[in-house]
Amino acid sequence: MFATKHSFDIIKLMSSSTASDQRKAVTAIKVLIQTCKAARDSIVNHPQSTESPPLSVVHKDLLSLLSLVHGTVTKLSLALKPSSPAYSACLVPLKELSDRIAAISHCANLFNATIHGATLVKEVLSVAINVVETVQTLATVFLEIEDSGERSRSADEYLMRTGAVHCVIEIARSEDGLPEDNLTAVRRHWLKDAGALQDGVREVGDMIEDAQAEIDTDCEDGWNELGIEPSKPLTDKELKIAKKVLTVLRLCNLLHQKVISDILRTTDSLSNSFLDNLASSSPALLSTSDELISTLDSPQDPDSITTELNVLKGVIDGIRTHLSILDNQPNSLAVSRKGTFLNEVSVPTNPNSRGKWFKSCFDQLTKAINSVLEAANET
Repeated sequence: MFATKHSFDIIKLMSSSTASDQRKAVTAIKVLIQTCKAARDSIVNHPQSTESPPLSVVHKDLLSLLSLVHGTVTKLSLALKPSSPAYSACLVPLKELSDRIAAISHCANLFNATIHGATLVKEVLSVAINVVETVQTLATVFLEIEDSGERSRSADEYLMRTGAVHCVIEIARSEDGLPEDNLTAVRRHWLKDAGALQDGVREVGDMIEDAQAEIDTDCEDGWNELGIEPSKPLTDKELKIAKKVLTVLRLCNLLHQKVISDILRTTDSLSNSFLDNLASSSPALLSTSDELISTLDSPQDPDSITTELNVLKGVIDGIRTHLSILDNQPNSLAVSRKGTFLNEVSVPTNPNSRGKWFKSCFDQLTKAINSVLEAANET
């Protein structure tokens, strides 16, 4: 009888200890959630730091913190596995994770747009916010599991949310993840749009080929069965306009490629203000090119074509003005265009003058745009 009572007391003590650890764990989870909320708010507001550590230092510190969070989340997820939670084992990881989320907020806010570049800072803040939000979501799932007690139903979501944290961090730590400097960040913006610009050139080229081959679009792909009206064939005038627009697009694409290869090079020393102003030019060029392409389907509206051409001209003029400050900087701009789909566009080059090459390109763009405008407004 004594043995039975003694066993009961041990079980009661263990149960009480487990309950106490569970309460501590729930409290720590709630603290983590609040820490994440505060950290996110701080990152979003991005207060101007009075400190200005070297970029290499804060960049390395941030990546180190992300690695620590990755490892701590793994420990926490193992300790709080819904089917068999080890509450006493989760308390340290929860405390560490709260501390490291706060540290990520502090580190991200040390990045200074004026000193380190606005484009880079935007990328850093985006990564930091993503990490904080995914950790908060994971912590919220753990809290919901403890509140509901429905552990079997929550297993899949707990694994998914843990994986989400790992994924965000692994992407940030990868070679193509967090940019090491502002030049890299801006270059990536331009590289991201390069493929889409080339796709636009191919799209218009295919449109012209189809029109010239006099394809019967009424029989294509079963659009009528889906209740979708097929595109009408281009008239002679519309085909002429499309060909002229294709020249404009090829020149835009050539300009875009040369900014990437000859301006956004790792060997050039460019100010952050120059780079940040250039960062927005690539998506603007892509979006205005897409809008122009959308006006080429038959029946074409000359007013819409004119409007989109003028918008595109404004973007190109903006790039031209911005690049003009580099005219006096020596640089080689020898260009080999053989074997590319742009080789039909004649843009004279001078290996001793970057400014002369771009001037020639911009002049030809102006002529090509005016040629489309004339064709669109012919009666």
